[in-house]
Amino acid sequence: MPLLTPLARFRRTAARRSPPGADALVLAAHGLGLRQADGRVVLEPLDLRLAPGELLAVLGENGAGKTSLLRLLAGEVPASGLRPCGELCLAGRPLADWSAREQARLRAVLPQHTDLAFDFNAAELVALARHPHGDSPAEARAIAAQALALTGASDFALRGLRELSGGERARVFLAAALAQLWAADDPQPRLLLLDEPTAALDLAQQHRLLATVRAFAASRRLGVVAIVHDLNLAAQYADRVLLLAGGHRLAEGPPDAVLQPGPIARGFGVRAACLAHPLAPGQALIATAASGGMA
Repeated sequence: MPLLTPLARFRRTAARRSPPGADALVLAAHGLGLRQADGRVVLEPLDLRLAPGELLAVLGENGAGKTSLLRLLAGEVPASGLRPCGELCLAGRPLADWSAREQARLRAVLPQHTDLAFDFNAAELVALARHPHGDSPAEARAIAAQALALTGASDFALRGLRELSGGERARVFLAAALAQLWAADDPQPRLLLLDEPTAALDLAQQHRLLATVRAFAASRRLGVVAIVHDLNLAAQYADRVLLLAGGHRLAEGPPDAVLQPGPIARGFGVRAACLAHPLAPGQALIATAASGGMA
């Protein structure tokens, strides 16, 4: 079955939403998966649903299938020799029903690697993200300035990207992704995909980024799917957690249900203990150690 072929029942659901209303899901995937040509599973077919304002953290060890899932949700064409399957709906309609321009207005991706061939300054890069919306140059610059302020990147708005540190560049590219989805008066649900967004950031900026994304998602009806490696960040900021292992769904649900010693041991091969967080009442602090007891 080819990837993103609209499922009949998804078409029936979409027909009841014309246009998609406030109750439309941001994302609905059915049987979304990936196999090698010889049949070996890269990502087992799975179903996903994401509501407006919801942040789903995808966890798992290296090679678990996290990036494969994110690329499928981003609509990327898999590498040669990989066979995708499944169907995907965006904002209540099959993906194939949206034009490429419409998809760019509704879905943005923050990749893990953000190298560019051209040395734009930060403000220019973020303004370019408004291209799918057809903004005037002045409108694009105004939204770019707001997005840069939101991510704490205003101070280096006029600096070239090659002059920036990895953490500064990550904040600029997040601003670009937010600017791409910026639509204050449009209730249409939107999707933000984040591939290890905190990898290049210091501790304070990790918290700032995820808090910013959560607040933006809640106020702008975004659904967010983020690959996260830090279990404690996932516990603090995610509404739901999807734990993958070997291309299979190991567990899915609220952080306090999934991030328990058993699933963590099966997913990562380490021992874990869940403690009451001393600085965040009602949240868990997850301590881990090597499975053999070695430091």
